[in-house]
Parts: sequence; C-alpha cells; structure tokens
Amino acid sequence: MKYLISIFLFMSSLHVFSGHHEANEILMPVAKPGQVIVIYRGECPSGKIDESIALVKKTIAYERKNSPVSYSSSPGVWSDGMIGAVDLHNSVKAMEKAFEWQSGDKKWSDLYDQVAKTCGTTVEEFQVVNLIAK
Repeated sequence: MKYLISIFLFMSSLHVFSGHHEANEILMPVAKPGQVIVIYRGECPSGKIDESIALVKKTIAYERKNSPVSYSSSPGVWSDGMIGAVDLHNSVKAMEKAFEWQSGDKKWSDLYDQVAKTCGTTVEEFQVVNLIAK
C-alpha cells in the first residue's frame, strides 16, 4: 500500500510541475495596443544619482495625487548611467492631457527642474521619447 501511495504521489507531482514551462512560452506585453510608453532620460553624474532619483520619486508622488489623468510611472537608472522614468499612458489622448497638465502645473515643472539641476543639466537636455504599443 505504501508503494502504491508513493507512486501515486510521485506521478501527481510530475503532472503538477509538467506545465511550469508553459507560462514562460507566453510573451506578456508591457503595454496593450494603443497604450503609450513615455521614456524620460537625462545624464547625471554618478555621485548625484541617488539624490536625483529621490526627486524623481517625489515628482511621481506629486503626479499621483494631482494629475487629472491616471497613469503609472517608474523611476530608474539605465545601464549607461542615465536617470529618469518610464510612464505608461492608456492612449495618445491621455498622454497629451497629462503633458498639458504637466506644462501648466508650476510645482510639477519646478520638481522636474530640480531633478535636472541636481544632475547639472536642464530639462531641455532630457530625452523624452514615446512608443505607441501595437
């Protein structure tokens, strides 16, 4: 009886774990078709990265509370040492509305300026690129 139970448990475990690789075969998209990924990148000396990322996080927290458009944003450092953030907007229209709010909101603009100044640059020197998911 112990032998039969052992075989049953062993065979059951094989069945449970046999599909574990199937999830890895499905590519999960970063964004759905029509959503927009916006990348902000700027040069920053290595000694100022932590301070600038703290300001980017402060800017994102301000956006979450005050933006009339909901979108996600993540701060980070690229492998080439540039700092910035990646935003995900639900559509081009939503992104444009967020950009309009950003440009008209003095506190948001001041926070973005602080990030650039901490890095010894200006916001005009930051790269801002968009990708529309297909």
